[in-house]
Amino acid sequence: MFSALTLRGRAGRLVWGYRTAAELSTWTIARPNEPNAVWTLTATVARVDRYSVLQRPLLFYAPRKAGSHWCWPVHRMEFGESTIVARLGPPEH
Repeated sequence: MFSALTLRGRAGRLVWGYRTAAELSTWTIARPNEPNAVWTLTATVARVDRYSVLQRPLLFYAPRKAGSHWCWPVHRMEFGESTIVARLGPPEH
């Protein structure tokens, strides 16, 4: 497992089942090097489905090379005017 890490990207999405709940134009995920630290997503929203984004379980997907992706479960979210800050669970494999 990672001890401290920051990831950044230009495309990502929040997904509920097979539905895209939100498209994210830019995002940052950070996990500090502290005991019991959590993963935090900060993102700029490009498009949002206001109903789907409130449903659970919600996942954050970020593309990687060769068509694969990273995936984190979303535990809690706060909405701004055009931003989302979310607490994420550990990355899924």
